[in-house]
Amino acid sequence: MRNIEILKSKNRILLELNTAIIFWMFAAVLAGMALPLHIWNFTRLEWLTGIAAAAVMAMISIRHMYRCTDRALDFDEGTASKLIFRGYLIRYLSVGLVLVTVAFAGISNPVFIGLAYLLIVKVAVYSQPFTHKCYNRLFHEKDPEAEPLVEEQEAQES
Repeated sequence: MRNIEILKSKNRILLELNTAIIFWMFAAVLAGMALPLHIWNFTRLEWLTGIAAAAVMAMISIRHMYRCTDRALDFDEGTASKLIFRGYLIRYLSVGLVLVTVAFAGISNPVFIGLAYLLIVKVAVYSQPFTHKCYNRLFHEKDPEAEPLVEEQEAQES
């Protein structure tokens, strides 16, 4: 039970997105073990390191994106826009630096890591409602029902 309390204390959105990223990382690794990778000139080790690197980059990027957005909410619109854009630049320059490093080190295929990064982030975000429902079941919680705004109630009454 203590582990569930620790999970509950974490940021819920980041927990759900990281869970989705880890799930899809394992799905991609298993798919790579079943696919004939020699067609694309990949070894199984390159596939594994590429997917793992993409998943780690995705988790770091999602956390950074959340942090930048959360900070920007405390400022006016102009400053918030600049902070979000600066975070975007930092994130993508960091990803670019990792890909250049991978290219020069010859660890894996940087194009593959870049594509895997983009796909893992997209798929994780699209599957977040599913992980949200799973964590609701795990934590024995229920989402609150949406209530109409006061203005909408007044408009309906008149």
